[in-house]
Amino acid sequence: MSETRSTGPRKPAGRRDVRWYLDVDSPVGTLRIVVDSEAVIGLYHGEHVPRPTAEVLGHPASVPPDPPVDVPCGHVMPPSAPTAGDDAVGERGRPIAAAGESVVVVSDASRRLLVRTAGELREYFAGSRRRFDVPVVLRGTAFQCSVWAALTDIPFGERRSYRDIAEQLGNASMGRAIGAAVRANPVSIIVPGHRIVASTGAVVGYAAGIGVKTALLEHETADHPRTPLRAAAPVESGEAQ
Repeated sequence: MSETRSTGPRKPAGRRDVRWYLDVDSPVGTLRIVVDSEAVIGLYHGEHVPRPTAEVLGHPASVPPDPPVDVPCGHVMPPSAPTAGDDAVGERGRPIAAAGESVVVVSDASRRLLVRTAGELREYFAGSRRRFDVPVVLRGTAFQCSVWAALTDIPFGERRSYRDIAEQLGNASMGRAIGAAVRANPVSIIVPGHRIVASTGAVVGYAAGIGVKTALLEHETADHPRTPLRAAAPVESGEAQ
């Protein structure tokens, strides 16, 4: 297992920390942020296909009781998960546990990272942010990591085809393999798999559906009019992430 990063410090590949997730609202539906103590390790759409497993998501978390006004509010998932009051734990976070389980406390670092990521996503959708600064760590095969690193190099408002990425990585014939790696990208939007389109310019498959992918592309090109987006069934590589 290899890893790559988009920003922030690199972590040892074998290290496994407690994971936390937080749901936030967005113009393209619910987004689920997943972090450990040092970096964002997942960002999934509410209708993500395939759905992330409980092991991938980790523990549900909550934002502070009175989050800054520029941070979108999240909610604990599942709603039935019991949470203790904040007074006893203060800034350390809320202990969360299901019946019969030991209490797990959200660390300061993980909670700050969830709030920071939610804030950057809100800025992105408000049009005031074009590049994310939160630390991101991606774990996968060496090939997957090379593809994900290439995705992070695609500028805001621009698009690349699967063939473009294949040529960038030195083998123009591996478009399908590129598509599989894009599909496996665990950090949507921040690692912008939505900026990958067919060589014809058509908008092809996306984990949350073509409509969401089109909305993200239109959001990024609102200030830079270009050829209208066209939706199409996947033709080059199967679905994208």
